[in-house]
Amino acid sequence: MPKRNIFIKIFISAALLALFYACSKSEPFDTASAELFSDRYCNDPIAINYNHGFPGTADNSICIYPTDVFKGSFSLKDSIYDADFNLDTVLDYLVTFHTVSLTNVKLSGFCINGDTVRMTADRYYRAAVDSTMLPDSSMVEGHVFCRGVDTIKGNIIKYDGDTAKIRINFIIASDTGINYHIGTGIKQ
Repeated sequence: MPKRNIFIKIFISAALLALFYACSKSEPFDTASAELFSDRYCNDPIAINYNHGFPGTADNSICIYPTDVFKGSFSLKDSIYDADFNLDTVLDYLVTFHTVSLTNVKLSGFCINGDTVRMTADRYYRAAVDSTMLPDSSMVEGHVFCRGVDTIKGNIIKYDGDTAKIRINFIIASDTGINYHIGTGIKQ
């Protein structure tokens, strides 16, 4: 029996010791060090890098907005397909993005007569052709451009991680039919 009492005493001692260490005072949860807030982060939900680096100190001067990734000119190779997806023409031209606001851009160089394509960029590296509001307040996807009988819709995607490439995907409806414009642009 004495051996059994020794094991019980050791077990009880170990359990009390474990309980003592489990209940010991730790750092309060609400203390914050200066190091924790030394990083800066963007606190604007429109920005691509929203809350990147959080926690830290909010500093919207480091924000990267959707239109920032589309700034500049791109050499575009545009493959034009007819309504049956047969390759019709391949064109090379220079397009330029002009910033209108933090989320709106105009694309020039796509239309011979100088018209621009109005687009809205989002934080996912995509710029979609703006819709048109009709007099009765209904929305129509895309907008008129180049000629009064042409309507464009679609988007441009910026390759995430590759700052030099974009991909276009437009559908243009006109009096002569539908054309699909699919191409890639390289930043100049």
